[in-house]
Amino acid sequence: MSMARRHVFVWLIFLLGVIIRVGYVLALPPTAIEPDEVDYVRSAAGLAAEGSFEQTVYYHVPPVVPVLFAGLFLLTGPSYLAARLLQCMLFVLLGWILYWLGVEVLDRRAGLLAVGFGAVYPYFIYFSGRALSETAATVAIAGCMLFAVRAVRSRTTVDVLGFGFSLAVASLTRAAVLYFVLAIPLVYAIGWGVRQWGWIRATMVTLTAFLVLYLPWVAVNYGYFGEFIPSPTIGGGVMLYQTALRITMPDEGERTAYLKDEILPRYYYPENASHHDRLEGDRFLQREGARIIGENPGAYLRVVWSNLKRFWQPYPHQSDDPSAARRYMIVGLTSFGVLLPFFITGLVERLRAFRALSVLYGFMAYFTLVHVLLYGRLRYRVPMDSLFLVFAAAGIVWWLSRAAPAVLGRIDLFAGLAPPLMRKEKP
Repeated sequence: MSMARRHVFVWLIFLLGVIIRVGYVLALPPTAIEPDEVDYVRSAAGLAAEGSFEQTVYYHVPPVVPVLFAGLFLLTGPSYLAARLLQCMLFVLLGWILYWLGVEVLDRRAGLLAVGFGAVYPYFIYFSGRALSETAATVAIAGCMLFAVRAVRSRTTVDVLGFGFSLAVASLTRAAVLYFVLAIPLVYAIGWGVRQWGWIRATMVTLTAFLVLYLPWVAVNYGYFGEFIPSPTIGGGVMLYQTALRITMPDEGERTAYLKDEILPRYYYPENASHHDRLEGDRFLQREGARIIGENPGAYLRVVWSNLKRFWQPYPHQSDDPSAARRYMIVGLTSFGVLLPFFITGLVERLRAFRALSVLYGFMAYFTLVHVLLYGRLRYRVPMDSLFLVFAAAGIVWWLSRAAPAVLGRIDLFAGLAPPLMRKEKP
């Protein structure tokens, strides 16, 4: 096979992912499907019209996705279709990141497999068709982890700065990422060794890059609310309260009705309330949730275990339609479920490179912990599934090297002419 034809094969993977997503989006109604889509599109429309965040939905929406949508709306006008097509185009960037993450985790073969998995991964396709933050958060988190691994290995200023900037972007896309900033010293200390004092300088450079991009949003919040709000969104109190409510109201139907009819209209979506009122409502629910948990620590641990299982479940089960529930189960088990054993293999096998890859292991543990302590749902895990696919690809390469080397040789044929390595593979 000629070099040109093998290059075409690599780019066809990207094209396949885009075609699938665009076809799926065009088949959807041009209106909101998920309730949260209204907030994202309304925030972006307000930002495009007013040129400021004054009209955005402060209590619910981090800024990166509204900024992306607002830039598009300046050309197209507010449109769910336009926002979803932009989500589809983000896959091209995600595919490139997946390839290089695969290279960093193992080699070019793993990178090529990761791109292929990303092209057809059902959850990535599904959220490409929703004007929500999941697609952008997946790109931002994957990019942040790529810069983090490269910063540990290369120690170049560009990668160290890139880690800080990309962590800020990820935090302003998905609020749960924010406190991973506290792990930056550990990332370098583990990767470089505490006796090599360069990790202190790298930590300071990364933190500076992070703050340069993140502090302006803190300033915007301070100008609007008159106080420092580190998180770019309000809603952590609601999530904590929902988890705490599972202790005092274990029946799911009763709990859902109570939240929908009593709590959310009063504290989260109160009619004619200001953003300050919603902020205070969120804080009240946070205090109530903490009080319930403090009074029932044993029951809370059982809820956390339940959250963990929901967070890592292969498919969403929340559907009153039996046929839809079956479709969710089949899609989940034939994608996430099939790849899960290879993901575990990849995690275990790549422990050989733990110092360089510790940031990936640490982020997955951190991201899981944050959500299971608050409110674990599959939707909240999806932005981390880029790492899931990369480690699964590494696991498949490992198994093929032992069980089917001829198949692996064919992957080598194409991977050899995928985008070239920027440096030699690390052990």
